[in-house]
Amino acid sequence: MTTYTPLPNKLDKWLYLLVCIAGALSVFAFSPFDLYPLAFLTPAILFYALSKATTVKQYFILSWLFGIGYFAAGASWPFYSLYFFAHAPLAMAIAGVALFVVGVALFSFGLFGLLAAQLRFTPLYLRLLLFYPASWVFIEWMRGWLFTGFPWLYLGNSQIDTFFAAYAPITGVLGVSFVSVLIAGALLSFILGNSVQKTVLINHGKDSGSLLNTITVEERFGQQIRILSALIIVLLASVAFALDKVNWTQKKGRPITVSVLQSNISQLEKLDTTKLDWALQRYLAMTKKAQKMDSDLIVWPETGLFDAFGKHMDSLILPLQQSLKPGQSILIGGFYINPQGGVENSVLALSTNNREIYSKRHLVPFGEYIPLLEYIRWMGNWIPYSNIVAGINDGTLKVAGQKAQMSICYEDSFAAEGARVIRSLPETSLLINVTHDGWFSGSLQPEQHMQIARMRSLETGRYMVRATTTGPSGIIDEKGRLIVTAPLYTQQIITHSVQPYQGITPYIRWGNWLIIGIISLILLMGLAWSKLIKQ
Repeated sequence: MTTYTPLPNKLDKWLYLLVCIAGALSVFAFSPFDLYPLAFLTPAILFYALSKATTVKQYFILSWLFGIGYFAAGASWPFYSLYFFAHAPLAMAIAGVALFVVGVALFSFGLFGLLAAQLRFTPLYLRLLLFYPASWVFIEWMRGWLFTGFPWLYLGNSQIDTFFAAYAPITGVLGVSFVSVLIAGALLSFILGNSVQKTVLINHGKDSGSLLNTITVEERFGQQIRILSALIIVLLASVAFALDKVNWTQKKGRPITVSVLQSNISQLEKLDTTKLDWALQRYLAMTKKAQKMDSDLIVWPETGLFDAFGKHMDSLILPLQQSLKPGQSILIGGFYINPQGGVENSVLALSTNNREIYSKRHLVPFGEYIPLLEYIRWMGNWIPYSNIVAGINDGTLKVAGQKAQMSICYEDSFAAEGARVIRSLPETSLLINVTHDGWFSGSLQPEQHMQIARMRSLETGRYMVRATTTGPSGIIDEKGRLIVTAPLYTQQIITHSVQPYQGITPYIRWGNWLIIGIISLILLMGLAWSKLIKQ
């Protein structure tokens, strides 16, 4: 039996540099740059480099370098909170962020490279049109829950302003990522034509006396594959254009008037305990203005009250509650001391005859809690109340006659993992996110976060009310369109009508299981085929 085995070859060094640069350029596909075609081009560059690789090590290093560029350019914003606000020494902040970037790249794109290497024996056009897109999305999904999860810079988020985002109500953002990477693979398979050559070792088997020789072979795509690649792109675009016209959910009742308070209190001012009363006076003045606008719902951002609710019950909370008209509600971000003495990052909902608490359930490691804090207690002064405790409630609050799905901070980046956003749907009629991105002022993070929030609205077919301290705050409609916003680093009250919605999208029904099921079948087929060819 004659077998053909690719021989290890030494890659040109420029390929390693190229993929790292391509990874870094990927950040320009996301907000605030929104150069969405880069989401098709930069993965194609990585795939081209992988087409030259023959060993597992080469696949791994190329992919890992792409990931290092990807996260160094797009997710190095923890440096701002570590250095400027946690006052870590510069060397420690740089080292910490570098370790974070290298680690996230390792456990995402590094794993992608290892998975792609297992598929290297299959025809290249199948890798480009099936196996690489499936591998990419599988790793993105895994990144959403591994080590508590980091679902940031999912490639599909970059398409929120294109009609390719119309796949999101069916498959979620992961499905949009799949489409994006599939287009990247199709573009490369169309361009490459017959240009891929490799040197292989030919083993003619025992009958030939273990005769070995090498030969350079060319993997021919042919015009059929080019036509198929073009058809795939046209088909994906046509289906997306049609889906963009579909309304998955329906209006429920009359619109409500919502006011979002963006106080523009900087993180340094917020951490200054002597300015707590000054900050509260600013929020109270903005609240009174919003009440004069006959707002049904007034929303403060995360930890607008940078203290425990119980300490301000008589001076702030009860007077605010007594000032409300029937049907009005106010949401205040702050800290709740639970009966066990634990501190929870919470939102307090006030209405004329009721008070409810929602507490954040998905906490930020090294931000809201320090793993093994009892062994490194000296780090406790980096967070306001030592370790924050996760909430146990169902994530909903009754406000202004509506049942709202709440999320705090980066909880809105988790769509289905742990049912962070979709758990209470379809019972809830709108989404509310309160956050404080002031920890990352001056970085790309705030606008990346807004882009993620917009994808949650599109996936669920619900308006989202989003209040942040330093911006950008805004109101997002059921199609993921930002209909009103307050610019970064401005003090502003956003008042706008918000339409409650009912019904479910396919994504609400299936979550990520539909897309994960599809890509799992693709990968199992590819791995089995690769193993068969290798033998």
